[in-house]
Amino acid sequence: PTTGATIGGTVAVTATASDNTGVVGVQFKVDGVDLGIEDNASPYGVNWDTTALNTGSHTLSAVARDAAGNLGTAAHVTVTVNN
Repeated sequence: PTTGATIGGTVAVTATASDNTGVVGVQFKVDGVDLGIEDNASPYGVNWDTTALNTGSHTLSAVARDAAGNLGTAAHVTVTVNN
């Protein structure tokens, strides 16, 4: 989803990641808490069941990990959950 979107139900969350040593995984997070397990294969994505959360504002992020163990965090995306 994009910043400012209003979403509900199950939503596909995706990210692209690249690195000079190669990305080995992307961990998606909602409000700083892991959303499922780290995705180890491109294209990186997870289905997010928003019905487990309260209606209101929530923050999504993606953390990429490279082969050397370095982490990179994408800009956060704030969405409104409306179930």
